[in-house]
Amino acid sequence: MRGFTLVILQLQASVAQTQAQELVSDAQTSSMDTLADSLSDKLINKLYGSQLYGSQLQIPRRASPFLSPIAGSRARVQAAQANLRSFGIGSSSLENLALSSIDANNRGNRDLSVKAQRAEMVSGWSTVDDETKRKLVKVLDQVKAKESLLAGITAPLGFFDPIGFSTTVTGGKLLFYREVELKHGRVAMLASLGMLVGEKFHPLFGGDIDVPAYLAFQQTPLEAFWPAVVAAIAIPEVFSVFTFQNPTQGGRTWEMKEDHVPGDLGFDPLGLKPKDPEKFKEMQTKELNNGRLAMIAAAGMIAQEYVTGQKLF
Repeated sequence: MRGFTLVILQLQASVAQTQAQELVSDAQTSSMDTLADSLSDKLINKLYGSQLYGSQLQIPRRASPFLSPIAGSRARVQAAQANLRSFGIGSSSLENLALSSIDANNRGNRDLSVKAQRAEMVSGWSTVDDETKRKLVKVLDQVKAKESLLAGITAPLGFFDPIGFSTTVTGGKLLFYREVELKHGRVAMLASLGMLVGEKFHPLFGGDIDVPAYLAFQQTPLEAFWPAVVAAIAIPEVFSVFTFQNPTQGGRTWEMKEDHVPGDLGFDPLGLKPKDPEKFKEMQTKELNNGRLAMIAAAGMIAQEYVTGQKLF
């Protein structure tokens, strides 16, 4: 009986020792977590360099009717970037997005609603430098459809114009650039879908088109197809001539009238155009991004077929 009691006591001692070790381990882990959180907070504060930009927050931001980022956000992000440069870390779009997101998250609901936080982090304007904004505002002041020209600016690339096409031209020329981008994007979206579907199923002009898409237009059954395509393209293009500035007046070639809305052909039989300006801008952004992706996709598919000499499917 005494031996059995000793065994029980030994087991209890072993269990108590194990529990004590787990408590110590948990305490150590909790202590390490606390230390890690403290170090993270100090690192973020260090990157933001509060002593570097404390006075900058008092500088009032120039008001703008179309560009309205949060007043202190840009100053804080710029200060953090300057601090990173001192450590030899170069600039990038992803860095701008990350710092803007951290700043919006740190501010929480103090001066920013959840919806505004999401919009600020998604929008590319929080990563645009003030000098570029100033130049672009001067161009936008010349046109009526300002929001249409601001569509398509999304993170992580944000306002991507390394050559400065948008800030060194007139408002009419900028409208022309956007019109060209929209038309090419729409054609590329149709082309991408057409190659995917047409190489597997071609019901027009006898079908049985068994060649790569970049050669299909040379096939005999499609020869009668191209006059119809040219006629269909000519109709909207002829009417688009009236949206351009008169080239004989002041040499304004390839410039559109300042009251023109890029991409608006007056064709909306299903009534898909939103009434709310913000929702309309969001739809324009989606169309632009899908069109840009389609241009890259169509070029890639054509290049692949040209190199391999074979259909995609």
